[in-house]
Amino acid sequence: MATATPAWAAGVCAGVHAAGSRDVVYVPDNPLSHVVGEFGERFRDVRLVLATREEEAFGIAAGLYLGGRRPAVMLQSSGLGNSLNAITSLVLPYQIPMLILVSMRGDPGEWNSAQVPMGRAVRSIFDAIGIPHSTVESADAAADTVRLAGVTAFGTRMPVACLLPRKVTAP
Repeated sequence: MATATPAWAAGVCAGVHAAGSRDVVYVPDNPLSHVVGEFGERFRDVRLVLATREEEAFGIAAGLYLGGRRPAVMLQSSGLGNSLNAITSLVLPYQIPMLILVSMRGDPGEWNSAQVPMGRAVRSIFDAIGIPHSTVESADAAADTVRLAGVTAFGTRMPVACLLPRKVTAP
């Protein structure tokens, strides 16, 4: 028996789709597996591209954009550090728009203390490099928050991040 897709994950997919993205490059992550599954079940016109590392995901997304697509990248907050060079030396200077979806770790109640420093730093890092970001505050708000971030990214030719906190993604 298949498990039901969490409402937040269905909302993320609906928001990505409504923003016009049909290419989602991702690095595997447990909460984001719900999003990947929902795309596979209900949004078959969305192409999922598996990346082995975060900086690779941003490079693939940049190539997709240069090929006329509207890419989204999904990663865990701990992988943001791995991707900074790709973001700051490719995505930002060449104004390559993409929707960045970040599954947050390190929030209050995090069981793995190694996740806390980067989890705390994500917003400050995005601020420092000039990437606008918003946070999905509830499952009900996921579709609209993600859609608006995507529309902003593709309308401004800049990357925009949407943060998915554990208070929303945790069961």
